[in-house]
Amino acid sequence: MTKTELQTQTNYRRRDTTENFVSLIEMDSYFNEGLRRVAMEYDWEWQQTSASITYVDGSNAYALSSVAPGLKTPIDLFYTDDYEFEYVSPEDFDRLAEQDYNIYSKDGEFLKINSSFGSATLNLNYYSTYLAKTSAGSWQATLSATDDEPIMPLRFQDIIPDYALMRIFQKEGKVDDYSIAKKDFIEKLNLMKREYPSKAKRALTRMKSGMKFKTSLGDRKENALQQT
Repeated sequence: MTKTELQTQTNYRRRDTTENFVSLIEMDSYFNEGLRRVAMEYDWEWQQTSASITYVDGSNAYALSSVAPGLKTPIDLFYTDDYEFEYVSPEDFDRLAEQDYNIYSKDGEFLKINSSFGSATLNLNYYSTYLAKTSAGSWQATLSATDDEPIMPLRFQDIIPDYALMRIFQKEGKVDDYSIAKKDFIEKLNLMKREYPSKAKRALTRMKSGMKFKTSLGDRKENALQQT
């Protein structure tokens, strides 16, 4: 649904649709607050995107704004089918980067990468912080123009008016209506979690040495082999 359609649906469910108490601008702020609230709950499948990164041997830090705009949580980083990078904490990256390991880390506004094979074009899959898209399909942080849309699946977009109505009814002092909107919001949120399991990558346990990291990798590969 476009932002205009979300406004219309929200007003359909209100008793008082005048702008004297809740303006469209205020309603829009609730839409974007609701989108952020949903995004904070989970790493959603519909937030997945990808980027190609030109890795230069000897250059370890890359500005996220340039290589992976809106990166929230990584899924995987790899070079062809032969090299998959391990996601580690920033502290472990600094400790292990002098060695020949294929590792990466999100450190503030930078993505840090270390490779064992030199310069290459790497592929990164990740969850984005972007929550909306323009009519041309470009992703962005918020709903802004009238024809912008949430990037979540259409059948779940009713959750955005649910959240806006929570805020509106709270402001209007309509306790029962607030409770109904909140119940609808939480039910849709939990249903989305069941239908869209996260694939987010978690950093490996803090490593005190390169040997511990190497041992951890061996254990993970052995566990994977046992499960096949």
